[in-house]
Amino acid sequence: MTEKMKLTEGLSYEVVVRDRHGKVLEQIATLSRSYVSAWNQCLYVLNRHTSFTITDTGGTGRSISYSSSVLRANAGVGEIDHGIRVGKGTTPITINDYALEVPCGEGTGVDQFLHQAMAASSPAVVGSDCSFWVRRVMVNNSGLTISGIREIGCYVMTKYSPRYCALGYRDVLPGSVSVPDGGSITVTYTLKVTV
Repeated sequence: MTEKMKLTEGLSYEVVVRDRHGKVLEQIATLSRSYVSAWNQCLYVLNRHTSFTITDTGGTGRSISYSSSVLRANAGVGEIDHGIRVGKGTTPITINDYALEVPCGEGTGVDQFLHQAMAASSPAVVGSDCSFWVRRVMVNNSGLTISGIREIGCYVMTKYSPRYCALGYRDVLPGSVSVPDGGSITVTYTLKVTV
């Protein structure tokens, strides 16, 4: 008799809000259930080395073919078409979500953050788990507190030129968080498979 092994995928997140001095004001860490359809569609394109129509973050279906840009999320400073984002939407997650509902922009205006470059760890194997994390710090230099942050997620590139991006995963926080002027919000997603 052979023992069946179960493969599981895990996605979790941590949100940390700090004041201008680095003091932690709020921290949320929990499991996510937020992969949306574009994530698996991108994996299909990569796995099959084929083309497929994937809805971009503007709601338009784009024919995507295999390239090294598919699933890319390593956004640089100020880039918000891909990478981790935060927003004010409260609508529950559905498999067909294609963007954050009310994303916060880039800059120093009302409800805008200075988005820092994405960071990521290398995949690590510990026991039966293989995991890595992706992280982004967003700084509030708007002059006001940005309140009502309720959603987080990660946009992934589907094509480099012309640039198309899709929503890979999205979460709605259990409650709203506020980021004071001069403070920051850091979102870390950990992607894990367990055999």
